[in-house]
Amino acid sequence: MNAFGLISRGSSGTKVVGALRTVACAACKQTVAKTVGGQRFKMTLASTHISAIGGARRSPESIYQTSASFAARYSTETQPPPKDGADAGKPDGKAKKEKLLPSSGPLSPIGIGLFLLSAGGILYYFTVRKEQIRLERLANQNRQETFGKPHVGGPFELTDHTGQAFGDVNLRGKFALIYFGFCHCPDICPDELDKIGDALEILDRNPLTKDAVQPVFITCDPQRDSPEAIEEYLQQFHPKFVGLTGSIDQIRSACKAFRVYFSKPPKVAENQDYLVDHSIFSYFMDPNGEFVDVYGKDRTAEYMAADIERRVKQFVAAGGKIQKKAEAA
Repeated sequence: MNAFGLISRGSSGTKVVGALRTVACAACKQTVAKTVGGQRFKMTLASTHISAIGGARRSPESIYQTSASFAARYSTETQPPPKDGADAGKPDGKAKKEKLLPSSGPLSPIGIGLFLLSAGGILYYFTVRKEQIRLERLANQNRQETFGKPHVGGPFELTDHTGQAFGDVNLRGKFALIYFGFCHCPDICPDELDKIGDALEILDRNPLTKDAVQPVFITCDPQRDSPEAIEEYLQQFHPKFVGLTGSIDQIRSACKAFRVYFSKPPKVAENQDYLVDHSIFSYFMDPNGEFVDVYGKDRTAEYMAADIERRVKQFVAAGGKIQKKAEAA
């Protein structure tokens, strides 16, 4: 058995790469092959028998010089040595496995999983949960309409802006939209009365709701708001308005029936200007004098008209009758 040293020379000096071992060959030109350091080499000896460089151990420099004179060429095979027997079909333990995904970062399995989880949560909220919220609101609205009606409204006797007696019985047979305020109100009352007028204009476009709602203004300041003052004041607003006033006791009784709060300064000199603090609501009553709903300052005329139209349709569908001016004549 002889040994052949494989040497590489580089910038860092001479290095022994490995040793090729082979049996003595029968001719002076022989190809020897062996695996060294995980690679397979071929070497062709040109003119001298391989046994000439076998034998005793030599230094790397000596082996390089000797082998260089004999080796004509060598090449590296790209394929690893074939496996046989029990090793066939088994992966090479030294070969690195190729990774399809990084182990960390947004493209890692964990990052992709978190992204899919977040996307699923957003999709659930904007589809399933949103529909659940809508159904819950609808159920709560129906529950309030059926069981949550407060006891608002009742009998009252007042005087209208023409000086005629006017009470709750005069509103029977049609819907009523009642607002409590005072004629000297600088801004809120005019805004709310204008809003009621705009809602009536919208309702009059529909034959079902045209002339179906009677707007009513009840003063909270009877000391200054006489029938003549109310008549002049209401000329600024929708012509269907009926203005009501009365004694202080009659006004207090009506406000109590509708749960309306109002207050004015306790001591006021004659001809002294003052403001009246009061509730800012429009009370919607059905033709039977029953409370239907209340609209606050935040409700628009469009909302009020749409809601009133819906209520009127429900009332008529349930067999209710609405008395309009044409029918009364």
